[in-house]
Order: sequence, then C-alpha cells, then structure tokens
Amino acid sequence: MKILIAPDKFKGSLSAQEVCEAIGNVLKKNNSSFKIIHHPMADGGDGSLDILSKHLSLKKHSVKTVDPIGREITTHYFTSTDAAFIEVASASGLVLLSKNERNPLLSSTNGTGKMMVDALSKNFKNIYLFLGGSATNDAGMGIASELGFHFLDKNKNELSPIGENLSKVKFIHSTPIFGFEKIKINLLCDVNNPMFGIEGAAYVYAPQKGASEKQVILLDDGLKNFSNILQKHSGRNVSELSGGGAAGAIGAGLVALLNAKLESGFETIAQLTNLEKQIESADWVISGEGKLDEQSLQGKVVSGVASLCKKYKKPLSLFVGKNELVEKQIKTLNAKSIFSISDQARDLDDAISNAVFHLENLAEQFQK
Repeated sequence: MKILIAPDKFKGSLSAQEVCEAIGNVLKKNNSSFKIIHHPMADGGDGSLDILSKHLSLKKHSVKTVDPIGREITTHYFTSTDAAFIEVASASGLVLLSKNERNPLLSSTNGTGKMMVDALSKNFKNIYLFLGGSATNDAGMGIASELGFHFLDKNKNELSPIGENLSKVKFIHSTPIFGFEKIKINLLCDVNNPMFGIEGAAYVYAPQKGASEKQVILLDDGLKNFSNILQKHSGRNVSELSGGGAAGAIGAGLVALLNAKLESGFETIAQLTNLEKQIESADWVISGEGKLDEQSLQGKVVSGVASLCKKYKKPLSLFVGKNELVEKQIKTLNAKSIFSISDQARDLDDAISNAVFHLENLAEQFQK
C-alpha cells in the first residue's frame, strides 16, 4: 500500500516535515510493506518557502536588506533556473520584531522590495512572492518605493511608505527601474480578505501586528484612501479584490501598481511540487494541520488535499491538533477518519509540547 502524507505545519508546534516523520515512522515500523511518501505542504503563508525548497532543487541567495523598521539585516531567497522565490516574512515579518516594536503604522515593506530588486537585477523575471507573516500594513508602498514609485501628499511632497501615511497619499509618481511588462509577479496567499472594511487587512490582521482599536480605524481609513488613489493612477479598482488584504494589503497594492497576479498559495505550491500526481498514484492519503476550523475549508492545505482526493476517489485521513468543525462541515472534506491530539492530551501545553508523542499514538490507532 502506498500512503501519501501531505500535511500543513502544526503552527507553534511542528513543521510539516516533522508531522510527516512522526506519522510515517510509526506506520513504516508497524508494517514494512507500506510505501510511505512524505510530501510536506503549505498554502502560501509564512514557512511556505522552506517547504518548497524541500521539494525543488533551488539555489539559495543571501541578500543585505532591512527589517520592517529599517534596521539592516541579511536574509535569503531562493531561485530556480528562471524564477525567484521570496518570502515577505524574511525581511518584513512579524517574527523580526519584539512585542514592543510592533506597530503597523510605522513599519514598511522596504526590505522585501530590496530583495525583489536584487532578484530582478540578476535577471530573474518570474517572481513568486509569499505573502504570509508580515508585520506591515503599508499596502506594498515600501516594496513599490524600492522599484521606482513615489507616494506624494497634497503638496507633492514625498511620503515615507508606512501605514500611517496611507491616508495622506494624493498622488503616485512612477519611474520604474525595471520593465514590468516583461516581468511576472505571482503573489501567493492563503487568505481571501479584501483590502479594507470589517473583513479587510486592518481590522482582521493589524491587531496582531500591534495596532490598537484606534490605530486599526486609522489604518482602515488610510487603505480606503489609498484604494482610490491606486484606481486614479492605474485605472484598476482593487477595493474588493479577494486576497487584496493579504499581508497588510500588499496584494491589492502590487496588483494595481505592478500588474501582479494573486494566486492561491496551496494551488501554486501543489502544482510546483507535483502533488496531484502523487495523490493520483496513492492508495491512501493523510493530511492535517494544527487547528481544523472554518478557515481550513477556505483554500488551506487540508481542503485542497481533500478536493484532490475526491477527484481521484482516494481515501483520506486527517491528523490534527484540534478539530473545531461541526459534522456538516466535516462531511464536505469527505475524510474517512479524523485523529485529534486534543482528544488525548491533558491540556493545550501538553498538546503543543508533546505533539510528536501524541501523533505517534494516533498513528498506532490509524492502523487499527
């Protein structure tokens, strides 16, 4: 029997590769006839590039850039023969700031822009930008400013590309340093939030980036203004673009300014890693993630794997940290079984710190 293990990470606990190993080692030990295939997955959020580099033969490039508040750092991106793979979180990520440094009014994506300049200057004309984990809410102004765009106030004075200045932008002047008509920019995201509004970038994500309630309102108002300016400049209305709110509205900003394409992170990574063919040839598929909830059904790894299993009529089992779906929602995944760590762990701390132990126990149950 060929068993394909294709989970997402268990956030805050285990990487997708570690999940594969915890389950796969037990299955192989208990039945040596099983052919176990590890296929760790991601959906475009932070950590996606690490997953991709495990599947593909990518070259690592070190680059000097800046973090979300302008401090010099050295980070990296990867390339294939014709494409560059860049993760927003590596230069503009929340993980780069201490708790008291987090403030999306003052942070910027300049660092990610510098990484893109480095890749483009090396003639990589196909850019995959992974949007998860940002510390910013600048609608991609920082990135665009590194690529030749200038954001001006009502007096034509240039503004710093930070969140608090979104409401002050009245004009956009562009002198692009690359010919973007020959460049393809693919924005990989794992959310479908619009640019602004109750479900938009500021209201949903800015609080976890350090914004107070008052600051959230200021940022949302700023995004509304910036949306109008983007439309005047580019002729494109990105205000209701699904995924436009990704990574502090980088999605909307770069679609309007650079003609970038927003793509499902899961679908792109699945295509690049040949997941569909692996599922087609498997006898059984195992997937999972840390928390199975409503978001899991919206373009995440579990729902994507489940969809492919339905297509090829393959049985699916899920291993999760916690299952918060009701029966009706579970049926949409068509899973044969769901194994949850929370069903046997003492508490959350036990579930997180002893996740490998619990997954191994659940794998024993899977075979029974």
